[in-house]
Amino acid sequence: MEITGSVVIVTGASAGIGAETARALAERGANVVLTARRAERLHELAAELAHYPGQRLVVAGDISQEAFCQELAAQTMAALGRVDVLVNNAGIGHRSTLSEMSAADVQTIANTNLLGAIYAIQAVLPTMQQQKRGQIINVSSIVGQQALPKSSVYCATKAGLNMLTRSLRLELRGQGITVTLVYPGLTETEFYKVRLGEKGTRRINRPGVSARRVGDAIVRAIAHNRQEVYITLPDWLLVQTNRLFPRTLDWFVGRLA
Repeated sequence: MEITGSVVIVTGASAGIGAETARALAERGANVVLTARRAERLHELAAELAHYPGQRLVVAGDISQEAFCQELAAQTMAALGRVDVLVNNAGIGHRSTLSEMSAADVQTIANTNLLGAIYAIQAVLPTMQQQKRGQIINVSSIVGQQALPKSSVYCATKAGLNMLTRSLRLELRGQGITVTLVYPGLTETEFYKVRLGEKGTRRINRPGVSARRVGDAIVRAIAHNRQEVYITLPDWLLVQTNRLFPRTLDWFVGRLA
């Protein structure tokens, strides 16, 4: 897909991977729709990116609400006339055992990470099907394939997102719509500071990749029509090792985390 002039919706654009993806897209001349709950941050980002080619549209709201996703798609169509790419990046994590989690926290994570992605896809899919072109990018995680302790619900939502993506890819075969999975590993963002449950430092004490590196990988996935994207070689190797030696890797990750 030609990125210059394309219309791209980025969810969770107020910080981290979402914000860096928006920056990378704006630098390439895309029209970027910024959405998240924190309106002030979205407007600050839009102002920062104003000198790049293309337009910025801020639509603040809660992606876990179906009505908001429909409004997001409607405002995008009204302002920009089409939707070329949806980047489903919004997500929230937790650090807590399942026995300690409240039902409210479980629902918040599931509604944001999985149902929000579904609602956003349903909102833009009719337009993409009418256009006979488009790309849906779901930002998953390595933990959707290799779990971490005290992250059971988060891991479950990412595993669900993986299966959703692969099933949708089969449903849309031959319709000109690419469905892409991106698997970030450990990434330097504020994710661990805003997660539910225990706050504080990261559980794995090693540096992660920059959020900009993930954003650049998402832009390349658009430019080259990729379906599966790992950010680093160790991330890919971790997943392959898990498939071959699951018990060994569970032991190793449990010690590491």
